[in-house]
Amino acid sequence: MKHVIILVTLLLLLPAVSLAQWGFERDSYTYAIVVKSSTYADPGWTEVVDTLALKHNAMVFMYETNINEVHASVSGMAPDYIAFVCKWQDANPTFAGTIWEYCRTLDSDVYGDAIWGIITGFEPEDALRIAQGPESFDVITVLGGTGSCDLTHYPQGISTLEATYGRYYTKALNEPDAVEHNDGPTDRTEWLVECLNADSVNIFITSGHGGHDYWQLHYPTSGLEGHFHSYGDSDCQAVGAPYSGPAIEINSTNPKIFFGLGNCNIGRIENLNSMALGWFHTAGAYFYTGYLIPEGSNAHQHGGTKAYFERQAHYTWSEAYFLANQALKFDILNSTPGANPNDLNGSVLYGDPAMHARVADIGVYDSLLYSEEVIIDSSGAVWEVTVRVTMNIECTPGYTSKWGYRHPAVLLPVRVENITNITHDCHSVVVMDNFVLMYAWFQGETPLSAGDTREVTFNCGSVEIAEEEYAPCRPAQLMQNCPNPFRVSTSIPVDLPEQMDVSLEVYDLSGRLVITLADDMMTAGSHMIEWNGRDASNDFVPSGIYMYRLQTGLEVHHRTMLLLP
Repeated sequence: MKHVIILVTLLLLLPAVSLAQWGFERDSYTYAIVVKSSTYADPGWTEVVDTLALKHNAMVFMYETNINEVHASVSGMAPDYIAFVCKWQDANPTFAGTIWEYCRTLDSDVYGDAIWGIITGFEPEDALRIAQGPESFDVITVLGGTGSCDLTHYPQGISTLEATYGRYYTKALNEPDAVEHNDGPTDRTEWLVECLNADSVNIFITSGHGGHDYWQLHYPTSGLEGHFHSYGDSDCQAVGAPYSGPAIEINSTNPKIFFGLGNCNIGRIENLNSMALGWFHTAGAYFYTGYLIPEGSNAHQHGGTKAYFERQAHYTWSEAYFLANQALKFDILNSTPGANPNDLNGSVLYGDPAMHARVADIGVYDSLLYSEEVIIDSSGAVWEVTVRVTMNIECTPGYTSKWGYRHPAVLLPVRVENITNITHDCHSVVVMDNFVLMYAWFQGETPLSAGDTREVTFNCGSVEIAEEEYAPCRPAQLMQNCPNPFRVSTSIPVDLPEQMDVSLEVYDLSGRLVITLADDMMTAGSHMIEWNGRDASNDFVPSGIYMYRLQTGLEVHHRTMLLLP
């Protein structure tokens, strides 16, 4: 046990994950929530949706049986992010497997139109933890259950090998290189569980054999090592089951990503034993990413995800996942030499797509492949945009292997439209309203040198998505109360395109219903609904922020207001 104690101590000495904000200001973004009406009617899940809606100023789209019922409405909104909120029974592989195509068909091009995630859990409290989670968290420490975890691309961590007993690598915060060790345990199960329970790990990466309800530590045979499971009893507990001896519970609270890099079917939710549910319930996961299909040599989505997350750029986890799929689509359409991907719709991301989980800019680790610039000249009626990448090292910015580099793909800070006059110095480019992809290198060409650049320039207009542009897709509009802030009373404007049943309620920030202001049939047109700062018992409520929620049929709208002392 000596090596286990030493290495657990090493992790405990590493800095705890920082929940501090990154210091950047987000551009404005649009956020859609898609949820089944029966799920929203469940009070626990109502709180999940309302919390997300308040956090992201989101629009809620409710369907009866199929998400395609609201596809036109979501398309009209043109969201940057889509959260599909559902109970675990509805987050089945068929549902998860349809979302990529759903998000590619929000406009007329063949590429992805929104960054998405499924928010679910064993119980609504698991999904609520994600909804209430931090806007961002730093990814500092990697723990690898596989030697393919790219240890030197992170500030610090431990990488263990699935095919070689006793071998592992460690990397310290201010050291660029990993150090090899050969005194690890034959069965890593207890060691990995204790590392996870030390609450210092921010991303856990696995590979080898797996399924919806297990990960086999050793590869290709189980050998003398154990398995990870999720036991779907009343606790839905994530555990490590050693080769011999009782199972060990995984109980962790720090924000983390579970990444089933190379595991078959580990993203599927089929029953209460499915791994994803246990990792959200007891292991502290805010993101869980895995394949819905058998993983093999032609499965490239996850290699692209880690490329855009930690090898060639530092995008957030959900952004990297999105860009990887756009590169995958490009490779399929253009028969990129060496690339033969078959998993275009074969992977799933669970978590809040707008949560910024990103590799921390601390310590010393491998250089990114290139630097990115987006230069926008908006001085005229037509914008000129230049997207440029500059190589940091001599290497190959394109498809190099299943888990290697990918084409440079850059998210745009704003949506653009009416794209014209595209010039570039690449083989070809893809310029969409939300990203640019450069086909800058392919197999057989000479590597690019440090300092080499590739760029795309185009003219466009900006897309300013105003409420009225997609209001026809919604049966009602809820406007900001006036005055706001207020002390004595305020008026809440509601506009109805036709006569309909209306419910208007006020909640405090704990989610407690304060008062119902309207619950009746109302005529078409504009209405002003008054609130005097009292609750249902006619008592004055404390000063603070309150949410007001309008529900008309299957549509729900939220806003907040401030009551002054």
